[in-house]
Amino acid sequence: MAENQNKKNDPFQGTTLGKDVAPEHNIDVDQMIRDALEESKRAGEVHSHHHHDNNRPEKGAEILPVSPPPMHIPKIEEDLKATPLTQPVVPTARPLVPAPSKGTFAESYERTFKLYKVGDVVRGVVTKIDPTGVFVDIAYKSEGFIPPEKLSDRHFASAEEIVHLGEEIHARIENMETKDGYILLNKRVADYEIKWREAFDAYKTKKVLQAKVTSVVRGGLVVDCNGIKGFIPASQVAKRVDDPLDQFVGKVLPIKILEIDRRQGKVILSHKVAHGEIQREESSKILDELEVGQVRKGRVTNVKNYGAFVDVGGIEGLLHVSEMSWKKLKTPNEKVAVGQELDVFILGVDRVKGKVALGLRQLEPDPWVQAAEIYKAGQIVEGKIVRLVRFGAFAELANGIEGLIHISELSWDPIARPEDVVKPGDQVTLKILRVLPDEQKIGLSLKAVRSKVEASIGSGESGEAKTSVTVEDMLKSKSENEGELQSE
Repeated sequence: MAENQNKKNDPFQGTTLGKDVAPEHNIDVDQMIRDALEESKRAGEVHSHHHHDNNRPEKGAEILPVSPPPMHIPKIEEDLKATPLTQPVVPTARPLVPAPSKGTFAESYERTFKLYKVGDVVRGVVTKIDPTGVFVDIAYKSEGFIPPEKLSDRHFASAEEIVHLGEEIHARIENMETKDGYILLNKRVADYEIKWREAFDAYKTKKVLQAKVTSVVRGGLVVDCNGIKGFIPASQVAKRVDDPLDQFVGKVLPIKILEIDRRQGKVILSHKVAHGEIQREESSKILDELEVGQVRKGRVTNVKNYGAFVDVGGIEGLLHVSEMSWKKLKTPNEKVAVGQELDVFILGVDRVKGKVALGLRQLEPDPWVQAAEIYKAGQIVEGKIVRLVRFGAFAELANGIEGLIHISELSWDPIARPEDVVKPGDQVTLKILRVLPDEQKIGLSLKAVRSKVEASIGSGESGEAKTSVTVEDMLKSKSENEGELQSE
């Protein structure tokens, strides 16, 4: 009974630690805890020592785990009975020691290469070309191989037409290892993928590309843009309204991408936008080169009532009708025609508005320079009536200079209209009243000459007398004529 009572009071009843266990196998748990704590303390000091040691191994060097000293297990059967287990066993934290590197040298060597997978587009150098295909070094453990059918979309008789030894190319991985130990590559698909990437980059950066027109369809042009089929709507083609689209077949046009969809394989292009951008760039460059006083070769592109437009190397300038000739022109067609090539004088350049003023008469001798030497007041000259105005008539003299016959100088009798006396094309004899070369004006009189003729017939006087009479007649109206010339 006492024995049973002792068993009830024994806290270790039912455990494996009893009389059936050999004494040398008994363990003092408290001692284990103390030893483990001491061991952890020593390991921490060792770890701290290694952490601050200047001579610690370099990164990558193998670090072997520190083996703890052997644990001393005393024979403490009696102590175990006398000492109750009042604290739970707490697992001790072991120092963090890197595990030793694993793997063979071959595995370590393999890890020095890039990690490729099927579908990657890689870059490599052509190392060998033979009838079976093309071998490519892609800096991997195995060499790449491209069979002929995966080389290009183009028809070719030999692989040398597509690639060359030492050439750097792109290809897509289709198989990481064939039965022959090569990496199977596809250059044809990679090239197509790269072209789409380049097209998308051009779309984002608004870059101008080149495209060859392959055919005309309803509503626009089909083009080949670096291997990608694209479409240019008719409204996006830079042309005149009446120009047919057929004229562009086979031509290479500058284009910009308006819309791109890789999934649908759709690319919408614009020739008009790219053409306009190129023209603006060229015009800006030409404007920077143009200077007032230069003489440039040009071609007449259009003729209007007020002048003509002349292309001077990529930019159009206006040649006003007043700057075409020293003579007065009725229309610009008297001097120029569409398609005519000629030299023009640069009169003005507006780089802000992009406008250029041109002249043509500046390249011809100025008849007014010697007008004061050729023509004198009182001189009798021959002229041709070229046009009529409300206040008189203009007559062209021998060297192309035009003078004004005021309506008051057409006749001694009062008249209401110049056409009552003269009409365009009439050849007349005139008297020079005054010469104003600085103002490019000459005053003429028709009635003075007719008065002279009539006086000579009626009186029969000598030439000297006739001349004096004419001068008198001219002086009477001098002040009036000067005022009329000022109003011209």
